[in-house]
Amino acid sequence: MQLFKIRNPQFSAYTRYLLPFLIVTAILILDRITKIATLNELADGKEVVLIPGVLGLQYVENTGMAFGMFSDSTWLLVALRIVGMIAMALFIVFFDNQHILGFISFSMVLGGGIGNIIDAFEYGFVVDMIATLFVDFPVFNIADCFITVGAILLGIYLIFIHKFPEDSKEKSDDHTEIDT
Repeated sequence: MQLFKIRNPQFSAYTRYLLPFLIVTAILILDRITKIATLNELADGKEVVLIPGVLGLQYVENTGMAFGMFSDSTWLLVALRIVGMIAMALFIVFFDNQHILGFISFSMVLGGGIGNIIDAFEYGFVVDMIATLFVDFPVFNIADCFITVGAILLGIYLIFIHKFPEDSKEKSDDHTEIDT
């Protein structure tokens, strides 16, 4: 089974390399802007309600993984994140993407992951700021949003769009005639 190809003739160099680069760069810029604004405006404990009863902003230092899990293992998590982001970058370059959604979803996860890795290196924690007020849910950030949406889109892509090569055994079983 060949899941990886170095070249996919369906897509130009723009789609294969420049589009993911632009998506990742845009995510990183948006993520940095929101985190710097959060550090400058909310680090003193101030909270801002954007939509009453629905959405607000507050400063949280997340030393763990998603939703604060494993908060005592910051540097181990950084190492795991780096390995994961290298894997995502390799998937963007080598995975046989047959649809633009593959490039977009991998790029969203990569951009969000790199944004959180930058925080972990720069501050020793990830800056979170988006608070849901209608439900008790951990505070998160823009990078987390892109990781989550990218992962959902990636799942949709892999389940419904990506065409995996057929197994040769299944092909031969389909064409076997039984004499009775």
